[in-house]
Amino acid sequence: MKKVIAIDHGNKLMKGIKTVFPASFVESNYLPTIGGDHLRFGDKSYILTDESLPVLNNKTNCERYFILSLYAIGKELENDGEFVKRYLPHSTHAPHVNVELLVGLPLQHYETFRVDFAKYFKKRIDVISFELNGRVYAIQFDGVHVYPQAYAAAITAYDRLVDSRVLNIVDIGGFTIDCLQLNKFKPNMNLCTSLYRGVNTLFQSINEQIRSMGYRDISENIIEEIIKGDPAVLSEYSQKRIDVITSVTLAHVNRILAEIEQKNFDLEEDKTVFMGGGSILLKDYILQTGKVKKPIFIDDVNANAKGYRLLYDMQNGNGDNRRNHQADAGSDLDESVYGNAGGDSTNPINLDNSTPQEHPSHSVRHNLRHNQGT
Repeated sequence: MKKVIAIDHGNKLMKGIKTVFPASFVESNYLPTIGGDHLRFGDKSYILTDESLPVLNNKTNCERYFILSLYAIGKELENDGEFVKRYLPHSTHAPHVNVELLVGLPLQHYETFRVDFAKYFKKRIDVISFELNGRVYAIQFDGVHVYPQAYAAAITAYDRLVDSRVLNIVDIGGFTIDCLQLNKFKPNMNLCTSLYRGVNTLFQSINEQIRSMGYRDISENIIEEIIKGDPAVLSEYSQKRIDVITSVTLAHVNRILAEIEQKNFDLEEDKTVFMGGGSILLKDYILQTGKVKKPIFIDDVNANAKGYRLLYDMQNGNGDNRRNHQADAGSDLDESVYGNAGGDSTNPINLDNSTPQEHPSHSVRHNLRHNQGT
């Protein structure tokens, strides 16, 4: 059987269309019999952990993201209603699955790493067998398609954004904040940058301040709940520590916005679209600053993965199915942005910002077929 699986490879979180889990694991030869997500591949065993791992700009440098991809594929299949109904109740061995893999990279890394990232998966031509939580899977990659992160997430909110001439895109992740400007929904590569001020750097700043007061570190999970204002967690901690967390968080958000403005993004006149898990966490603080006059939030941590699937469907003549993925990407996106992304992943998305949009009324499907020569 064949399945199309979209994976958003983050530094802090891994996201599919239906699943989210930490982008971190430890190797262990003694896997627990209960609890945890344990995976066995080859002669090694792994278990997911919340511990942060070093940032990898080039995710092909080691096997970390391949192992995390196996986790993601298994988890997405476990959450695939058709797959579960037909196969999983009857056996601990799932059937052979041919996987059409959809992945992404930050736009500023896209041209540099896209070919290597596709080969990272495509070089594994044989059947890949692994065991996840006691169930054995056998997969084989039929194709790998690489899309731009953040831009893909914006596609999921196309109906809300299409009338805007200029859009600032701000994707706040665990370690980095990717910023991009869209002009008529086309990337302006002159305004495309990354800041190393993701939420993990915020957590580090908070604990540095906490330690200076003579307290022990607070776990990232607890910090997140305090930032969200969870009453149950707030009742368990002293007001001093809560005040430190909220004040450091507000200062961190102000610093982020100041640095974005220093990069020549206009947060007053242009609409600014926030996305990513960090944006969801920091939303109230971003609004509290009053510095962003026209904010829009995509409150879906799975938005990039859903955007990859939307682009894939439209490239393969399935644009009418986009509502099945909880978004409407519209019918007049500019072919020059991603017209060559499908099929052979060595054909890049065309990011030439100078290509005019000659026929804005053309459908995405028509534009993609035209651009691919089909």
